[in-house]
Amino acid sequence: MIWTSLFGIITIVLLARAMGFAGSPKLADGAEAGRIAADALPGFHAAEAALSADGKAALVAGSDGSIALVRAFGDRWVVRGLKDAEASLNDGRLKLRLPEPNFPPCELVLGAAAASWAKRL
Repeated sequence: MIWTSLFGIITIVLLARAMGFAGSPKLADGAEAGRIAADALPGFHAAEAALSADGKAALVAGSDGSIALVRAFGDRWVVRGLKDAEASLNDGRLKLRLPEPNFPPCELVLGAAAASWAKRL
């Protein structure tokens, strides 16, 4: 009896994964990151974007000089303004820590562009 239930649960989990429910979203390009940021932040107009190498996060500069973080969080996108974020740079990797206690740090692999984005923060 318990084996039948266990088999049923495992089957449902594997089926959900096969259908893509466990996947993390990925950004196609900077324009997509800009659209997501503009949709999430009122009055934000994207001017420039830098994607992380894995496509799971991006920094988007607004036309007013503000910077937003677009990040995959589960199966959705989360957007935060980076007004008071702590940034640390290490070998082309930019690590961001936001002042929100429940928002985990984010590491973006930006390569040579990481230093210029770190200065803007």
